[in-house]
Amino acid sequence: MENKDLTTTQDTELTTYNPNQAYGFEETDSKDIIIPRIKVIQALSPERTDGIASEGDILNSLTQEKVNGERFIPIKQYYSNICWNADRNADLRMLCRSFDGRIGQDDNGTLSCAICKKNQFDNSKVGKDAQPVCTAYLNFLGFFEGNPMPVVLSFSKTNYNEGKKLLSIAKSMRVAAWNYAYALESKKVAKDKNTWFIMVPKMLGETSAETRTLAFELFKAYERAAIKVDYEDSADYSNNGVDEQTAAEI
Repeated sequence: MENKDLTTTQDTELTTYNPNQAYGFEETDSKDIIIPRIKVIQALSPERTDGIASEGDILNSLTQEKVNGERFIPIKQYYSNICWNADRNADLRMLCRSFDGRIGQDDNGTLSCAICKKNQFDNSKVGKDAQPVCTAYLNFLGFFEGNPMPVVLSFSKTNYNEGKKLLSIAKSMRVAAWNYAYALESKKVAKDKNTWFIMVPKMLGETSAETRTLAFELFKAYERAAIKVDYEDSADYSNNGVDEQTAAEI
């Protein structure tokens, strides 16, 4: 009798459908989930050389969907650092990585980014030698309106100031990050004879109540989680007419 009641209870739970629950992923390991990154296409980006996109297109790295001008909803801002291997053909591409911008992890264990300081300019040197060895990223976890897929918008090197502008605008509103939407556009910049594209965010307006509800659910899911993103190193601009100094800055 007790077993029968248990079976009946389980059957009832399985047949009570909740349209807002993501069924079918009960056994999924979180380490197998890739959070896509929003990237701007450059001259040597694989998507351009393969004929998938054009220079200046802004794509979802996983779905390769073009998102120029779409409404981006930020839900969490955070920092990260990556020390890339200069050998682009090496199996180990990341020599050290910090998911929170504070504690890095390399083959020797953990270390403090504040003590390491390789993600900062060395003011005792000049030119290329002064460039940070480790790349600092200013990131926004969010999604595009009408699409619940979490994505990460990252700013680094020559694009870092655009990330600071987005952060400054969003924080100055004194409300939740997701109360306002932002459009992402690409902008061609130049230095000497070199040109490349950066992402430029622009504030659009307030979000809907439905969008804010979804944003809060995603925020709760990722509030304390280490966000592991589909990062990749930048293209080798020095092989495409970009001087070595500028290539290190892009």
